[in-house]
Amino acid sequence: MYKMFKDVEYKVLKDGKNFEIKGIEYDSRKIRKDFVFVAMSGSAVDGHSFIQKAIDGGAKMIIVERNVDMAEYKNAADITFVLVEDIRKKLGTIASNYYGYPQDKIKIIGITGTNGKTTSSFILENILEKTARIGTTGNRILDEEFETVNTTPESLELIKLIDKSVKKGADYFIMEVSSHALEIGRVDMLQFDSAIFTNLTQDHLDFHKTMENYFNAKKKLFSMLRNDKKNNGTGVINIDDEYGSKIYSEKKSSNYISIGVRNEEADIWGDIVNYTNNGMKVKIDLKNYLEKTNPRLKDINEEQKEEYKFEVDLVGEYNLYNILGCVASALSLGIEMSYIVKKLEKMPPVPGRFETIKNDLEVRIVVDFAHTDDGLLNVGKTLKQITDNQVITIFGAGGDRDHEKRPKMAKAAAKFSDYIILTSDNPRTENPVKILADIEKGLIEEKYPFDKYLIIADRKRAIKHGMKLLQKGDSLLIAGKGHETYQIIGTEKTHFDDREVVREILEEME
Repeated sequence: MYKMFKDVEYKVLKDGKNFEIKGIEYDSRKIRKDFVFVAMSGSAVDGHSFIQKAIDGGAKMIIVERNVDMAEYKNAADITFVLVEDIRKKLGTIASNYYGYPQDKIKIIGITGTNGKTTSSFILENILEKTARIGTTGNRILDEEFETVNTTPESLELIKLIDKSVKKGADYFIMEVSSHALEIGRVDMLQFDSAIFTNLTQDHLDFHKTMENYFNAKKKLFSMLRNDKKNNGTGVINIDDEYGSKIYSEKKSSNYISIGVRNEEADIWGDIVNYTNNGMKVKIDLKNYLEKTNPRLKDINEEQKEEYKFEVDLVGEYNLYNILGCVASALSLGIEMSYIVKKLEKMPPVPGRFETIKNDLEVRIVVDFAHTDDGLLNVGKTLKQITDNQVITIFGAGGDRDHEKRPKMAKAAAKFSDYIILTSDNPRTENPVKILADIEKGLIEEKYPFDKYLIIADRKRAIKHGMKLLQKGDSLLIAGKGHETYQIIGTEKTHFDDREVVREILEEME
């Protein structure tokens, strides 16, 4: 029963009765007979407080990360107690040992960056066959979908998901890798066959404190590329981004592919040819990539197309970066470019990402997840470019999160909006009025006209007011929540979907 501690420092505090392990859990509510309970300390809950509940539930082994008074627990005579310090960082290895390292039986693709992770994962799962995907919008293994709590789950849950993916026959495991997960060690037990860096702008400084710490956390992903006798992982880097350029210059090798829109020296670069009714026509140039991966191509007269033009149901330069990153990743995994293009042409729109709500008002209503200044600016600039008349923007900022980005988001919105409505996002336990005041500071600093913006804390009322302002040829951007189907006010999570709200109001307006 101690085999699962291979490569982990541990100390047996009390050797109980030998047993066959039936499962591992850190949630005492999931403990069953002959399970191992991991008493893990979290920011809100300390697992050590639930040891007795785990024993009562049938646990035969308790893993603790500090010494406990074992005598105080009832019915614990046959229970084994094992000490593993800093268990969160080592749980991935323990889980891998128990489940037989399923991560070595599937190709793993990790996507990191501030913006674009979810869209990129969606694009990749549409290119590749037999995939599993985890991230912000939920988890999916082949045709089975289920919700997730964190963008990147705890290491134990992650290994369980990978194991399930392997057993169901998936060939690829596509995952959004958050900076938080990288920093606290949730993915330390993995090696990546492909890793994509999208971009880096201010976010999550409530956790990382500085941009340097945030960047260093993201950069860790590229030290985790697979490196064994059979395979070497490939890093895909957006070198138009200043942080991406830093990673690429540090790691420059044949195992890295650079992508860019402004930099034609990138291995793979692209351009927007024009916008269409449903999306855009793009051009992707592979010349530099082909010369890098096979410099003898021209000498041996092999035919290889260097340029591709095709249409996609996505819009904006920021989405072109997402497409380029996924093309590079798919190529590195051995997928033919002609096949990639066919898949991209058939790909449906991404839920909650520049999602357009159909209406009879002769206006464009867009719901998007953009919740950083850079994300808001990217979406807004694109929307402005394809709007005949005015752009009205509705957005807020999450409570109990990075305060510094709030005025920056307002400044970003001011650059493309003709009218702005500030409203609540997920205020959580923070005062919504305080959040909105923090955002408003950005508009005041930008000298944005007082008669061109309004503050309505109630999100539904804000959306309704914004829709009433719409005139023929206008666009309305409702940003911040995108695919989310809830709103968190205080500690209560209630159903709220921007898209549903818009459709309800449209029905009322008929």
